[in-house]
Amino acid sequence: MELCKEYKSMNCNEKTENICESFELDYQLNLPQYLDDIEKLIKCCVTNVVCDYEFGGNSIKIFGKSLISILYLDSQGCPLSSDFEEEFSKTFDLNGCDYFYFADVKLSTKYSNHRLINQRRIDVHSCVGISIDAYCKNPKKCLAECKEALIKKADVPYLADKNAGVCSAEFDETFSIPKSDYQIKNIINAFLTTVVEDKKIIKDKMLVKVRNEISVVYVSENNSIEKCMHTFSVSKIIETSECDENDTAFVTSQVSQLYVKAKTDSGNMLNDIEAVGKLSLFYQVCAIDNMDIIVDAYVPHFVTDTQNSNMLLRRSPVYYFDDKTAEIVFDCDRSIVEILDLNASIINCSVVKSVMKINVLLKAVYYDDSSELCYLEKSNEFSFTLNDNQLDGEGIATLMSFDFVIKNTDKISLRLNFEYSAFLFESKILTYLADMEVKGEMENMNIPELTLYFADENESVWDIAKSFSTASQLIIDENELTSDVIENRRVLLVPGM
Repeated sequence: MELCKEYKSMNCNEKTENICESFELDYQLNLPQYLDDIEKLIKCCVTNVVCDYEFGGNSIKIFGKSLISILYLDSQGCPLSSDFEEEFSKTFDLNGCDYFYFADVKLSTKYSNHRLINQRRIDVHSCVGISIDAYCKNPKKCLAECKEALIKKADVPYLADKNAGVCSAEFDETFSIPKSDYQIKNIINAFLTTVVEDKKIIKDKMLVKVRNEISVVYVSENNSIEKCMHTFSVSKIIETSECDENDTAFVTSQVSQLYVKAKTDSGNMLNDIEAVGKLSLFYQVCAIDNMDIIVDAYVPHFVTDTQNSNMLLRRSPVYYFDDKTAEIVFDCDRSIVEILDLNASIINCSVVKSVMKINVLLKAVYYDDSSELCYLEKSNEFSFTLNDNQLDGEGIATLMSFDFVIKNTDKISLRLNFEYSAFLFESKILTYLADMEVKGEMENMNIPELTLYFADENESVWDIAKSFSTASQLIIDENELTSDVIENRRVLLVPGM
């Protein structure tokens, strides 16, 4: 018996590779000639960020930057600063499939340290952790229709990955310091806070708007230390193929380049500050989709051979979105008298067993009780529960604003206002029917028109019908059943075909 069959592609993106590794970066930094020698190094801050990636054969190459900022005192006790930008690349082997579609890349600075070699050279070491989820189009096909067979379909809701990636957005901002009789002598510190304020998906494109706040600490001509702030927005249109307005996007922003310098204003005075740089925008687009798929089939009175395949799906997804406040206390090794500038950022967010964990990085330039200029950089974590079901999940948190107070001179209490969005789901294997063939007619074809069957609790009507080579709908109609599952032990009348 020849079957009239139709097939369809799975039509979904499949995560075929997951890479979690660490690697080391080493740099030798030399002060520019125009800067004075280092007498005392106060700060050496290292931030590593992914800028781009590319697939090549069965590998993925990551392109990144290390942003290194130093703050030091010269022999006269004057605070000076310098910024360095180092590029790096790293290639990872992929074995999941022949053609990769996109990747979700996350990078973190696990730790960094430095060594002052002489008054003009610093050696920097950094350890980087990277997580790569590589996706390709599912090349498999499944059975879509078979006119001669009785088929069992499942409508399975699942969380589908539509697209992911990283792109850059540039900015060039000039702003003035508060009106004063004194010009800028030199800049000693700059913090840039970047927040994804809005995002909107229109067919195959996403518009992202990022709010940025830069704070600059500088020494004026009268040798006093001052601070000024400036807020600006950056917009970017991102190509997101196969995405539409009903999808959900997770987008985060990170500084990948920053140059800050003093410049003359219209009166030829050093009263303006120019900030030039780039942002790396990390995006992931997903959607709650439904997979209409055949999970079983048979031909009454014939022996059939079925071929099954498996797929891991994030099933029954639930979306969460809200805003919250939190307080984190950071310990300081020295007594804090005055904070010149402070910055907070979310550097990692994960969902484990329905608990969202958020890691916050604090950076601060301050005076201690000996009037020494100091730098603090510490991370701390807080968490909260989304529900009590201990499900898998993924999501992001966006720090919208923060403020702080000094507690007991050696503690900083950071108050955070943030938004979060997340999906919770069950990671389950779906077994579906890839193909089927008829091997021949069944033996003993004398099937009675009506058979008594003692059904167990939770037994499937489909399985009963298949074993008797009849149709499940006939059993449901004959016994006035309301579902495919037998709720209690009972006797069924099984009609033949």
